[in-house]
Amino acid sequence: MNQPLLLLSLFSGVLIFGQSARWPTQASRSFSSNFGENRDTHFHMGIDIKTRGTIGHEVYATEDGYISRMVSNYNGYGKALYLRTKSGREILYAHLDKFKPVLEKVWRLQQAKRKSYIVNANFSPREFQVFKGDLIGYSGNSGSSFAPHIHLEVRNRNSEPLNPLAYAFDMPDKVKPVVKNIALIPLSENSIVNASPLIQTFPLYRDRSGIYNFPDTISVFGEFGIAIETHDKRQGSNNKYQIYKAELFVDGTKKFELKYDKIPFSKTNMANTVIEYGLKRKKKGEYQKLYRMPEHPKLDIQVLEESGILRLFPGFHSIEIKVYDVNNNVAIIKGMVTSAFPMSIGVEEILRNDMVVTLALSPKRGGMPIRDAIIYSFTPYGHTNRDKIEYVHAERVKKNLHITLDVNDTEGSILQIIAVNQLGGISEPFHWTVLKPEYSVIDVLPTVDISSTERGIFFQVELNKYAPARAKIKLSNNNTFQSFPLNQIQPNVFLSNLLPYENAEGAKYIDVELSDKGLSRERRFHIHSKVAEPKKEITVVSVDKKCSVQILPKTLYQKNLIWIEKIKNHPEVKNGFHLSPVYQLQPFDLALNSEFNVGIKYDFELAEHSNLGIYFYDNKEGEWVFSKTQNNKKNQILTSSLNQFDAVTVIQDLEPPLVLNSHPSEGGRYKNEDIKQIRIFIDDKLSGIEPEEQSFELKLNNQPLYLAYQPIKKEVSYYIDRPLKNGNHKINFSVKDRVGNKSTHQIIFSVY
Repeated sequence: MNQPLLLLSLFSGVLIFGQSARWPTQASRSFSSNFGENRDTHFHMGIDIKTRGTIGHEVYATEDGYISRMVSNYNGYGKALYLRTKSGREILYAHLDKFKPVLEKVWRLQQAKRKSYIVNANFSPREFQVFKGDLIGYSGNSGSSFAPHIHLEVRNRNSEPLNPLAYAFDMPDKVKPVVKNIALIPLSENSIVNASPLIQTFPLYRDRSGIYNFPDTISVFGEFGIAIETHDKRQGSNNKYQIYKAELFVDGTKKFELKYDKIPFSKTNMANTVIEYGLKRKKKGEYQKLYRMPEHPKLDIQVLEESGILRLFPGFHSIEIKVYDVNNNVAIIKGMVTSAFPMSIGVEEILRNDMVVTLALSPKRGGMPIRDAIIYSFTPYGHTNRDKIEYVHAERVKKNLHITLDVNDTEGSILQIIAVNQLGGISEPFHWTVLKPEYSVIDVLPTVDISSTERGIFFQVELNKYAPARAKIKLSNNNTFQSFPLNQIQPNVFLSNLLPYENAEGAKYIDVELSDKGLSRERRFHIHSKVAEPKKEITVVSVDKKCSVQILPKTLYQKNLIWIEKIKNHPEVKNGFHLSPVYQLQPFDLALNSEFNVGIKYDFELAEHSNLGIYFYDNKEGEWVFSKTQNNKKNQILTSSLNQFDAVTVIQDLEPPLVLNSHPSEGGRYKNEDIKQIRIFIDDKLSGIEPEEQSFELKLNNQPLYLAYQPIKKEVSYYIDRPLKNGNHKINFSVKDRVGNKSTHQIIFSVY
């Protein structure tokens, strides 16, 4: 009898705390980002409260307690306060412009003591006690902030971030989360989804009752996982937010639960393990995984001990996914999957006249009766030239299916025919055409691509134009080779089975072999690849021996194949002097646990050149970004550390930073009350400016100042805490970029 009362009491305690916490500002009650949002390399640990695009709004204590810590920095949280509440929680207020006057004075004293803008000071419970609603500071845009706002975090007694909307603030909302697409991910050697071993994504369709539905029954075989592209919405806001919870049910049984309730800082760098990282790197959307790979650490947000990886018995199975926001608004996804053995078919033309063509589809492997067919049309150059072809008539004949097509739909095209058996199982594609080929295997040019997954590798060969062909690849070194057949997945595209990484260990060549009717051709591609795994250190070198990757013991979550590609078609280097080839580190879509080292050798004649650096290409921002570089001139090699497999190259930066404008400005005359702050806007076109004190020097009338720097706006600032005397004044400012180029600037102005 007491147990339900105890549970009710615990639940009520959370709710009471939420309702009793004071919202920290009157600037607005809306926010742009919430708890748990995935930032690729970390989770967002709080909420970003909007301040109407301006700074200087009052910030209040959410509860009774004391100011336990103040910090100021050029990046990260910028200028921030920590409130330790009587309930034992810790509240962080970040990106502030100013503290309340008494704390601002303490901050200035701390700077003078340290002779630095950087402050990290802790206080006892007796020093700066506050009550709920007391003024503690003013909103700003300091640190790594893209616009004025208040970043607020709620942490437990152990300083572990909690979801503020679940544990501190009761924010009304009646809008359900939005779901766009679903992905099914094959996870073992023989796994397939709709007859493909590759990740398959499907749009979801919302019916009149508001339920999201699969577009059709999905065929699966072997182990697979599910991921969803989803976000939350709130009434009165156009922002997209992180969902609060997602549950996966198979045949009514819960298999996985994701709940954004608490995320310890020790796990924040594992954010790349809870999304389909490969899809995001390929700009195909952000999908939340509803499963966990055994090599990935279990996070607090993954509620169940079960991994969510599915292997289903043959037959039909119901899938239901519930997606919640923190107010318990729920979006529901429903669909069916059928677990069926892989199937292949044969196709034979049995009738033709001036109007129609009839084809007989017969089951080969996995010989269940065929009930339907899906047909696509491709041009000889590999492009689809229309949507699905609708057949004129279909008739079952024993296990076979006879389909009748408009003869016009078959001319000038290669048809891809996919059969559906009576259990909903999908066949491997069969390619049929009446085209008389213009080209043979001698005439076509194959290219090869390697795709790495969490369980092995695929080799994909694509032809520049259609020719009847069988395809295989050979992986070889100078002494031995292994041969692997390829499956035709489109008229011009062939794919290997999922191969163990070890098959490519030490390979120097990939030979693509095409054959048909006694004709054959081979094309050779060079590769240097190695298998890497956690807790071991290895070095992989490019084919031209100019670029190397050093995998460290903590770099990887799981075993994988590592290689380096020298690429010809790469994003333009618009600034500086481009001094090396561009190398793509592979696999570029692999989620990493920690950093690795990269090295690029340069030519002897560049040994005396200064300001050389390794740059990686930021695909999201579309620009080359400097990575802190060490230059070993004796061995003519540059080295750096990265946390993603990006494209890298060597660029020389000889241009100093720019001083764009300032207040006060050169030669300006100002009233005393108009000079309350020094502001200098700067820029650097290539290597950028490191957000640290060593990058800057600011003096007013020859007195050093502890300047603030906003790295996103590239703004240097300093609040003048006492009126300047009438007359002339001098500002001396210098700034250097990441490779040491330096600019100096002097401003003479007068006050009256």
